[in-house]
Amino acid sequence: MDKIICAGKNYLAHANEMKDGVPEKPVLFLKPPSVLQICPAWQQTLTLKLPANAAAGDIHYECELVFLIDHQGKFSHVTVGLDMTNRVLQRKAKDAGEPWEIGKVFANSAVIGPWIPLQGLDLNALSFQLSLNGELKQQARASDMRMSPNELLEYAKEYFPICAGDFFYTGTPAGVGAVKKGDVCRLSLHDQFYQVKWED
Repeated sequence: MDKIICAGKNYLAHANEMKDGVPEKPVLFLKPPSVLQICPAWQQTLTLKLPANAAAGDIHYECELVFLIDHQGKFSHVTVGLDMTNRVLQRKAKDAGEPWEIGKVFANSAVIGPWIPLQGLDLNALSFQLSLNGELKQQARASDMRMSPNELLEYAKEYFPICAGDFFYTGTPAGVGAVKKGDVCRLSLHDQFYQVKWED
């Protein structure tokens, strides 16, 4: 893997809840592989640490469909993941008109589950959700996106070199919120799920 490509504001309801305005096209940004955590099997729980320098309520979950890019530059597999955000640092950077990677790139800020081959799947029908401590917070389908996964990939190719093994986060729906020590996020893709438990 060379990089993790992420699309922001690809669900209209989430773009509106952030009160940042809705751009014509989704925002693209990158995360390095060093921030990645992978749950190796469904129905398992990852125990991960929250950033030690973050105050309570600063770190937010963002549940997303994530795709794997093959050697032909196409999507081959899908899973559900977390794009974790330090919302306070991100907001300060946005308000100052500065790049906001400091709010996106920290240890454990990218999480994915096991891969599922795309062959035979209806891409638009892919549904996913996140529950926090048993309460449903986010739920969407790929068909709810402003730009479809394949449209996002073609868009990204205009700006980034695409490498085999790259991951592509396709944006989060409405319902993002904070996590704290002891919280458990359950991420589901159709009838499969895994969990992430957060610690200091």
